[in-house]
Amino acid sequence: KAVVSTQSTGTLHVAVPANTRGRDVQVSIQPQRITCAVAGATILSDQLHGAIVTDESTWTIEEEEGVRIVRIFLVKAIKTPQNCWTSLLKGSCQADLVTLDTMQKRFLQERYQRENPGFDFSGAEVTGQYQNGGPQFE
Repeated sequence: KAVVSTQSTGTLHVAVPANTRGRDVQVSIQPQRITCAVAGATILSDQLHGAIVTDESTWTIEEEEGVRIVRIFLVKAIKTPQNCWTSLLKGSCQADLVTLDTMQKRFLQERYQRENPGFDFSGAEVTGQYQNGGPQFE
């Protein structure tokens, strides 16, 4: 199982047998739970770290580096830097402190970019207060 997370989305990559076809896969995407079964055998059933938008989330089956995977794309319901998930799945694939720190900095850069579309923050270094979405301006 591989996990990729941004401020607004999360993606799970679940390895499946090489001969797996789309009709063999059943994926249930619920607001706070994900389940994936292949040929009737459950290979993933876990609670999500937070709520997702089910009708905007989807899955595909594809090859990645010679391995057959089910890619499950999840759209987070709350897309703010303050809502930085430590993992997609509760209790597994937890981000270590360094990774979490990097994620929070990246999310803050994304926030600044959205709030200031005329500026480029891609090369900016984030320091100071950036945990929980950075400073709150009123």
